[in-house]
Amino acid sequence: MTENTALRSRLNRWQWLALLVGLGGGGLCALGYALSPTQFFRSYLMAYLFWLGVTLGCLAILMLHHLVGGAWGTLIRRFLEAGTRLLPLMVVLAVPLVFGVHDLYVWARPGAAEGAETAQFRHVYLQLPFFGWRAGFYFVSW
Repeated sequence: MTENTALRSRLNRWQWLALLVGLGGGGLCALGYALSPTQFFRSYLMAYLFWLGVTLGCLAILMLHHLVGGAWGTLIRRFLEAGTRLLPLMVVLAVPLVFGVHDLYVWARPGAAEGAETAQFRHVYLQLPFFGWRAGFYFVSW
């Protein structure tokens, strides 16, 4: 057995383990949604924002390194590039938040702004279509 095949078999075992852990986590998420959808969306939003912050932090440090150059970022550049490659996955993981926007934000509930004296800016800014356009613009610009 060569070194390459031994490494490949070890990686295959880790991939299967990661798949099992991912399926277990997905099952726990489904159970959490079944028990309390509002709490599920709140928890999902917090976890999503944490990992989006890690991804965007990698992007910011990588852009800073490319901007100023130098040898200070040579050791971490590959890690930062790997972190920024998760941005398309973060777009996909934002889809469940679209379905829970009414549970997460009071202003997104039907009739929430009725009778409230809000400024015209807030009335336009906190509408679901404009919220969606802003989120899309942010992801495209990142």
